[in-house]
Amino acid sequence: MLLSKRKLINNLFLLSFPVYGVGMYVGYKTSISQGTVVAVLPFIAIILIHLFDLVHERRAENRVTRKYWVGLLFLISLIASMWKALAEHFPGATAANTIAYTIMFLAPFHASIIVHIRNREHDDFDFARMILISLSLFLLINLLGVAAGMHNVLHNIEGRLNLPFVLGIYDAAHMLAMINLMLIFYMKDFAKRPGPFLLLLGYFMLNMVLMLKVNSRLSFMTFLILLALFVFRMVGRARLMFPLSLFTMTMLTNFALLVYTILTLPFMRAIVSRVDKEDVTTFNNRTTVWDVGWNWLEKDRHGILFGHGYQGQIHLKGWDHIAEVFDVKDVQNVHMHSTFMQTLINQGIVGYALLLLVVWHTFTYFRKRYHQGALESPLFALVVYMLFILQIDIICYGNDFGNALLLCVFAMVVMDQRYIKRKPKALDGSYLEAATAPPAGGAV
Repeated sequence: MLLSKRKLINNLFLLSFPVYGVGMYVGYKTSISQGTVVAVLPFIAIILIHLFDLVHERRAENRVTRKYWVGLLFLISLIASMWKALAEHFPGATAANTIAYTIMFLAPFHASIIVHIRNREHDDFDFARMILISLSLFLLINLLGVAAGMHNVLHNIEGRLNLPFVLGIYDAAHMLAMINLMLIFYMKDFAKRPGPFLLLLGYFMLNMVLMLKVNSRLSFMTFLILLALFVFRMVGRARLMFPLSLFTMTMLTNFALLVYTILTLPFMRAIVSRVDKEDVTTFNNRTTVWDVGWNWLEKDRHGILFGHGYQGQIHLKGWDHIAEVFDVKDVQNVHMHSTFMQTLINQGIVGYALLLLVVWHTFTYFRKRYHQGALESPLFALVVYMLFILQIDIICYGNDFGNALLLCVFAMVVMDQRYIKRKPKALDGSYLEAATAPPAGGAV
């Protein structure tokens, strides 16, 4: 019976991200609160199955380390920002929406922890492969939606690929980039296994075509740089990668002309469109909203400790000008185009510090697994991509799927290794030596 429940929980996890996308579509098409709950139904089902077992067997389990509390406190900070916005009568905020978001933020993290608890004794467990399959199913359901004539509710740009079950057009590019960065770890042994290799290569090339159809220049450039680093094994010990990522926004804005020069090279012109100098050097007007945030940091800093609540940038000086820049009426719906800045403004230094701790622990854990050649190595590429992109896009904030994905991956980090009974494996399926296994107590 336990084995059956384990398989049910694993299959629910595989369905989690495609259902997440469908829920977001339903939410913005009909009701935000209903769609939000639909989005996390597989995660909720995993939690309920596990809780039923705990109650039935009259036992409690503590299988996590103190890092769990870092993740929980970050989520509490995020949830508190939503309730603050509701208390201050933010346009569109309702009690139902806020409760639904509270459930949405808590469910993926805890469901993923349960997945690890249920698989702690099973050598066939491969979390990286589960993440890759779930994201691939997420992509598949989006492509089926496009084939059925569906469009993205929030963004529908003519001439570009608009996947229906993601929040925005750039989310599609991020999803494709993350899938491809994970795929390169599995594209090996052409001589011994030409069939699987060619199948994965075909999948990789299809994603490249789709990425160009989405035509997100920043995500594509980030992907190409990281792809080169991993393919040519130039990541090295990667010790500087984390601090360097914190300055992604600064480096981009200071080297905007260099970015434009790269995009106008013959090779890049052949594959990337929309190479307009003003558009590129302002990163599609991202620098306009970033400037408002930087001005707040340099000159005002009101509310910097705990933040202004959800979409708190509407309280910043100069935000009324954003409506003219983006030609919109509801300026409160324009976000900061940066997970870093959105978190800092909404949740303050406290919330942002907690986010950095989550990212740091996740990065260091999977960096070690990568250098060990462990089964979880592909997740390091995914984490590194998120590390850089969260500075220049909203993918890892709030109800976007990147936030759920980050917390799902972080769930592996918080597990107490003393309770993990399965033998650690290498990426090729062989068992790792005991010396390379994760240390007891979950230290990383």
